[in-house]
Amino acid sequence: MSETPSGSPSGTVGQDGRTPRPPDIDRRTLTPFGYAVCVVVPVLLAALGLTILHFHYDKEQLVSGTRLTILTSGQEIKASGGTDQLLGKVTLGADRCVSVVGTDGTPTTPVWPKDYEATVQRVGQADQVKVYDTARNIAARSEQTIEVTGQYADAAQYAGQSCAPASGEVFVVESKVKVVSQG
Repeated sequence: MSETPSGSPSGTVGQDGRTPRPPDIDRRTLTPFGYAVCVVVPVLLAALGLTILHFHYDKEQLVSGTRLTILTSGQEIKASGGTDQLLGKVTLGADRCVSVVGTDGTPTTPVWPKDYEATVQRVGQADQVKVYDTARNIAARSEQTIEVTGQYADAAQYAGQSCAPASGEVFVVESKVKVVSQG
């Protein structure tokens, strides 16, 4: 014989001797303050995380690869960047120097503005060159066709510096780099 009360559908009895009732679905489980906390706390945590990221962000970490020596001038970018134009693809020569090869196949040594940098990194079967501006943004990459304005100058001004040609001309970049095509 069983000791299950006759009113219990499942045959279980609670500790107080009564049959448990199903939960009240209409009853609220949180107060309005509880709901507000559930919304506000994640938003505050996200804001705190983004603030920490913002103040610990270092653009220097974006400069990846092996640094290359490039010719730079002591000049910053000018508003009206020169009268000559250089159009071509950014390439890395056998001498590990960055040049811009024109549409006619002629390589030109650019003299980048003050504080520009370049790196090379192996990507698949090829080396990828990146030229960074003063804000550490990528100004140009390998095989991109770029357009800059400036002026041609005698290479003798840069004699003795790494990647400076022994004779001929260099192109002194005086404008921001404009990417014409991705190559």
